[in-house]
Amino acid sequence: MDAYTLSPEAQERSDRAQAALEQACLHRFGLRWPGPDEHALLAGKRLSASRLATRFGLIDADQAERYGYHAPPWSLHNTEFQRAMATTDRVHASGDVEKVLHGLVRDWKGSAVPEGGCRGEAFRTLAPDVKQANYRDLPRRLTAQAAKEAAEDPQVIAKSRQWASCMSRAGHRYASPTAAARDPRWARSREPGGRETAVAEADVRCKKVAGYLATLLETTARRQRLLIDQHSHELGQLKQYQAERAANVNKALAARTAPSGRPRQGKG
Repeated sequence: MDAYTLSPEAQERSDRAQAALEQACLHRFGLRWPGPDEHALLAGKRLSASRLATRFGLIDADQAERYGYHAPPWSLHNTEFQRAMATTDRVHASGDVEKVLHGLVRDWKGSAVPEGGCRGEAFRTLAPDVKQANYRDLPRRLTAQAAKEAAEDPQVIAKSRQWASCMSRAGHRYASPTAAARDPRWARSREPGGRETAVAEADVRCKKVAGYLATLLETTARRQRLLIDQHSHELGQLKQYQAERAANVNKALAARTAPSGRPRQGKG
């Protein structure tokens, strides 16, 4: 299903293209705006990378030793990470720039402002086909469905039982990897304790011994392939949309140059 989802690198290129088009649009109105800062431009990439890294739960021995079941700094579940991502939605634009960027006015100095402002125009330039865009959420929904079906698969359940036996031999009694990760004791402290890291390390080790992760990956991929076959038309439309958007992103980034003339800075 990853083939139908933007990679972290593609997400970053898309976000940079959006910002470049917004700046070019504002320049047409004689306004200068530095655009989002680097932190904001990398926010989408960081979110995408975090989703990929956390989709199968705790699987890394080094992470288990260092963080236990507490969310690492780069995780979607980390409070500081969530707070940092929330601040990236705040575009630092005010005064004249804000009005034209967000389309708060219909007209600026005798020129019509695009619907939705320069932000709306930039979005439409990158993704003009709205019908195909309606399928953008389909990979997420199918991925969730495949994950649910994989968790209920007899082979995965059998591996989970083998994992539980391995954990029991190590002195940790849990019915499943999910139960271990959601042990309420871990939430009582801001930092992982020795007991937590010991369980987490045993968790990762037993997943390897039982072949749990390999079976889960294989089963999930099989379920995803079945869903891809069932939704081939919609996903084909989505691939067409993604190819068109990628071409528009490349075009926008290639055209990104320093503006000529001396546009005026928006007043704060």
